[in-house]
Amino acid sequence: MAGRTSMLHVRVDEELKARASQTLADVGLSVSDAVRILLARVAKEGGLPAGLTVDPETHDAWFRAKVREALDDGGPTRPQARVMDEARALVVGKRRGKPDA
Repeated sequence: MAGRTSMLHVRVDEELKARASQTLADVGLSVSDAVRILLARVAKEGGLPAGLTVDPETHDAWFRAKVREALDDGGPTRPQARVMDEARALVVGKRRGKPDA
């Protein structure tokens, strides 16, 4: 995370906040964690993350652009087994509460 942070205040229905807080806590996240994840994805992807867009055409255009970007990427490839091992390690680290995992 960057060195400087900013406070964000959001008004939401109490019941919505309580239900969301419990759901997020069940997977080891706080509401603040979820908001940071959402904002990072919006900034990185230039819009709402896939699955949060209401318009199927918008999602389709985004998905096609991401596939084209991946196909055009001339960078080195990584074996699927290595990628899966790294993903599993991240999940295990998160479950054990390691902040950098």
